[in-house]
Amino acid sequence: MRCVGLIYLLAGLLLADDARGIRPRESGADYTAHQKVPGAIVAAAVIPPDQVKKLFATDLNAGGYVVIEVGIYPEAGNEIEVSAGDFLLRVGSNPAIVRNASARAIAAALQRKSAPPDIRNKNDINVYPTATIGYESGTDPYGRRRSGVYTAAGVGVGVGGSAPPPLASTDRDRTTMEQELADKALPEGKTTRTVAGYLYFPKPTAKQRNAAYEITWYGKARQVHLTLPAAK
Repeated sequence: MRCVGLIYLLAGLLLADDARGIRPRESGADYTAHQKVPGAIVAAAVIPPDQVKKLFATDLNAGGYVVIEVGIYPEAGNEIEVSAGDFLLRVGSNPAIVRNASARAIAAALQRKSAPPDIRNKNDINVYPTATIGYESGTDPYGRRRSGVYTAAGVGVGVGGSAPPPLASTDRDRTTMEQELADKALPEGKTTRTVAGYLYFPKPTAKQRNAAYEITWYGKARQVHLTLPAAK
């Protein structure tokens, strides 16, 4: 029996380590806006750009994305199905609505923006410093989730007078960015426990910069409308 209990304990720890998202706030009232619907409370807050810069190694600000933290608090005994695709964003009086971007789509777009220029002179050979970003996650000895970003430096050789590849321009960096964004995204699937995480939306245009955001969640048999002030 003791062995069986240990197996279940280890399985639970593995599942907890697999879970994505972030630590939820104490209650929905700790977010900028929240709404009670049958079986749950849904809450959200816009993450200011200066905090986004501290939370992510991936440069979402320059990449053109707004980060919104969402928390879902199921009532005892209720199971909630969460899908990031059920969240839509509308800005100000603009009738257009947008869905959040996936980690894979964002990483691919940022890699394209960071692609190095074409080779200018095939006969030149240059030595230049290189930099990469890395991301790791897991649990500490006490079972608490931890994550971290690291950087590594080295030396590269370029042929033809090409400029050094910018940070986040390689396939490895694209994978790292995707992993970081996915790890912190709002967890999807059925849950009876409180979950929280980030959604990534395209940044509003300059004319909409000060307009309020309206987040709509079309959960199964539920609909939530949350109005949030623009990020400063």
